[in-house]
Amino acid sequence: MISGHHFSNQEIGDLEAKYLNEFYIASTPDPILADASEYYAILFQTFLHKNQDKVFNQMNEEQKKRIYKSQDTKFRNAMQYSFNKGHQTAFALLLMDSKGSTEFDSSFFKNPNSKLAFIYNLDRMISPKVTEQNLRRDKNEILIRETRRHFENGYDEIMYLAKLFYKKGAEVAFEQIRQNIVKMNYLIKGRSALLNVPYNQDFEVTPAFTATFVIESPNYEEWDLHWDATYGYKIAKKLVGKFMIHQLSIKEIKAFSSVGAITYKMLENYFASANLGENDIVYLGEINFALISPNENMRTIQSPEFSAIRTSLALTIQRHLNIGSQNILIAD
Repeated sequence: MISGHHFSNQEIGDLEAKYLNEFYIASTPDPILADASEYYAILFQTFLHKNQDKVFNQMNEEQKKRIYKSQDTKFRNAMQYSFNKGHQTAFALLLMDSKGSTEFDSSFFKNPNSKLAFIYNLDRMISPKVTEQNLRRDKNEILIRETRRHFENGYDEIMYLAKLFYKKGAEVAFEQIRQNIVKMNYLIKGRSALLNVPYNQDFEVTPAFTATFVIESPNYEEWDLHWDATYGYKIAKKLVGKFMIHQLSIKEIKAFSSVGAITYKMLENYFASANLGENDIVYLGEINFALISPNENMRTIQSPEFSAIRTSLALTIQRHLNIGSQNILIAD
């Protein structure tokens, strides 16, 4: 519950339904669910390919293709269901005035990383066992049942991913309550010149990563990448890598390319197909992944995920700068 705010169960239910509907019908939709569905669908399909049972292995390619397509549809429906359950749960946790419930002062919502703190503490506020019972229903139950027909180890993988989407739904609920009910703004102390990211707040850059601002200079910006809050506090505090963004003009690229600079030659060739003028600006993003010890108990990045990461980072730059994809190259 939030100090100074009191709602009946009926009011909480009505507010939750109202704001969930607004999330889906917004004229400028929040991309959090759509982006996550695209990103994690790749990982789920990778899981299916690695966990085929013997019967599935004997099927012809057309049969397999139909099953993979059906699994993809059911996966997206199940993750949306999980997202909605997280949204519903967060409204109850934040607004329900009951004995033993966690109380939040309104000033808590000013903290630039208060949303992260709330997500980190979800498993303390409502037990993982109860969360699993709430998720193991409806669309998730359908996905689990269908997956068991042709693939092994599906239950644990589905519940693992469902909990990530559940927490993403809770993130959206937190933001809606902060903005519309508590009416509190984050205390952001400044923003970067190039990408306009906050200096003192974590921000999402892929459906799995958040970033923190590190350093900037004219035409350059650097971020630290971490697993996002849905993975839990211990994992989210580990460094995944560095992301560096360089702003360049086509004229500048051609000048360095003409004297034999190899990287600039590569950039000139890459952007040649974009039909850009000499004064047009382009962006080169570089990812340097950190070395992770097997003893650190962190999720590894799967091979098909690297392409999804590059796509997500390019999309982040597009959205921050309102530019086309033809002006961006992400390299690792």
